[in-house]
Amino acid sequence: MRHLKWHPDSLPEPRTAVLRMRLVVALLFLAIAMRAVAAATASDDAVYPQRLAKLVNQYRASHGLPALVLDTTIAGLAREHSAAMAKARQLNHDDFPSRVRRSGLAMCVENIGWNYASPEGQFDGWRASPGHNRNMLDRRVDRMGIGVVADYVTLIACGK
Repeated sequence: MRHLKWHPDSLPEPRTAVLRMRLVVALLFLAIAMRAVAAATASDDAVYPQRLAKLVNQYRASHGLPALVLDTTIAGLAREHSAAMAKARQLNHDDFPSRVRRSGLAMCVENIGWNYASPEGQFDGWRASPGHNRNMLDRRVDRMGIGVVADYVTLIACGK
């Protein structure tokens, strides 16, 4: 059996050991922070549409209009359109007639947006735009869906 002897020269320099330990701790904190950001982003993707829908309905109520019911079919169409815009890296209303037809309803309006960090910012942008504002206050619509993909937002509101 071979015996290993401990010798002080076999240890790293104290300064090197401290630097290595600091690096390990820093990398650990970075990994934890990255996981937290990823979790927050996934959560924001679900929360953003809910908060935006609430703002739209509060706005409608302040104008004496009924709230719009959240519709999963319309939300799916909105999310699909946001994904298409994200892929093209361009805002557009391409294939809007197809989304109206696929909604199964008689008429729809559509608002799109990009690069608003918060639902409040997106809502304020739409409210400041006469066409988008008119869509949010349209008396003919009674349901909506909102889709958010990679900072691209689509609101579709439809009626019978």
